[in-house]
Amino acid sequence: MRFLSALFLFSLLCGCGYHTVAARDPISGANGVNVIMFANKSYSPGVEAVLTRDLVDELALRTGGKVLSGDQAQLELTGAVLSYTGGAVSYTSLDAIREYQLSIKVEAVLREHVTQKVLWRGELAEAQVYPVNANLALQLNAEEAAVAKICRRLSEDIWQKIGERF
Repeated sequence: MRFLSALFLFSLLCGCGYHTVAARDPISGANGVNVIMFANKSYSPGVEAVLTRDLVDELALRTGGKVLSGDQAQLELTGAVLSYTGGAVSYTSLDAIREYQLSIKVEAVLREHVTQKVLWRGELAEAQVYPVNANLALQLNAEEAAVAKICRRLSEDIWQKIGERF
């Protein structure tokens, strides 16, 4: 019995090799990251602002507030909204549109501020289905809610992809 207790205590002290994921991403080794407003190469105005705001929120949450402005940060995150496309995905029995699907594709680049060395670059896309509404105001609200969900997921995806580099 003493042998099993000693073996258990020894295994606790030695650890199991697990470590925090945050220690492996490039942002954890820097003093912070500056998220620069993304460019918008799509026809939809304002989507770049929603995405940039969500990226700032995501990085601040995941890094413990290491989102800095301008020259204070060692890293900078830039990018562009490449496309914003939508179309009907389902129809009623009377051949009227029931749901639309919105897709947004972005490109993001994480680089060192001083040297401009690229640490990570990627293209990501997300999509969201939303219902049709005969009331134009409600239809626009549904589309804006879809944009918000997509941008939130893209922000999470970018954070995860940055950490996968290592």
